[in-house]
Amino acid sequence: MMDNLDYNKVFAIKTKQIAISIIKEFSKLPYNEAFSVIRKQIYRSSTSMAANYRAMCRARSKAERFSKKIIHCY
Repeated sequence: MMDNLDYNKVFAIKTKQIAISIIKEFSKLPYNEAFSVIRKQIYRSSTSMAANYRAMCRARSKAERFSKKIIHCY
């Protein structure tokens, strides 16, 4: 059985891998001016998911953890 530290580490790695795979897949698509705004937003949202999770896991208190809006890290 995984303890919380293992879960947190695995989840942080998975969120980073998802962000990288999204960037790689969208980079393969040809440039389209109309789609570029959407592509940038998808990049930002996928990378922010991983960054927000890691920031929440580094919270110094429960109040700070809950202010990060993700409550899966124990």
